[in-house]
Amino acid sequence: MENLTYLFVFVASVSLMLVLVALRWTHSRLARALILALFALLLPAAYAAPASLLGRAKPVSLEWLGAHVQEASILSASYVEGEAIYLTLQWGQVPNLYRIPWDRNTAEQLQQAMRDAQRDGSTAMMRLPFEPSWDRSEPRFYALPQPKMPDKPAPDGNGIEYKRPGQAA
Repeated sequence: MENLTYLFVFVASVSLMLVLVALRWTHSRLARALILALFALLLPAAYAAPASLLGRAKPVSLEWLGAHVQEASILSASYVEGEAIYLTLQWGQVPNLYRIPWDRNTAEQLQQAMRDAQRDGSTAMMRLPFEPSWDRSEPRFYALPQPKMPDKPAPDGNGIEYKRPGQAA
């Protein structure tokens, strides 16, 4: 939410500068009143528009800040057939909700990766989540390998050894 405040202040400042320039260059009272009325309507719209987008899925094509991400873990996925696939991805500290266009093969691949991850007790991953790719040779979704089991404790010599009755010591 704090980023939205900075965004609003930036938009309001730039708009105010444009209004001041427009007011200086126009001499018509009607034009000046129209400019001030439009500025007054712009401020609430500039504040409310980004706030209404919070919590909505962002298309992966609009992710610019995370474009460098090589892989992201998939926390959840929802499918709306014929419309989109909704993913909750995490590659840093904060999970984000994204939308990718519907594709039957992609949905099946994602569903298989999620099943494999659940069966193995691992995490489903997405390779190059924000890069549009035509390369279909390598799967985009996969499950991490099953986690390694903990090592067995080394024998310390203090254990009990079973001796069968009648066996020589």
